[in-house]
Amino acid sequence: MTTTNLEAFGDINFPEHLTPKVIHTALFIHNAKDKAETITRVEFCTKDLGEKTMTYVMALLILPMLMDNMKQSTEYTNFIASRKKTIN
Repeated sequence: MTTTNLEAFGDINFPEHLTPKVIHTALFIHNAKDKAETITRVEFCTKDLGEKTMTYVMALLILPMLMDNMKQSTEYTNFIASRKKTIN
């Protein structure tokens, strides 16, 4: 017996980029054992889900790297320094 999203999650209105399908696909790709398997999984999921959904999946997978890059920017370090000055 399979359950639908409505049965599993009730009347939740997921944004298109955070549906369970997008999150589960990102986890499926993230848990590949090596780079070759990752590429195979990305190609399979792209064929199965389409380019728009895979854009959301890849955005979730790249998020940690983007956050690290942002923390190294001068704008971020200046922002953190200014926040420390305003806190008592």
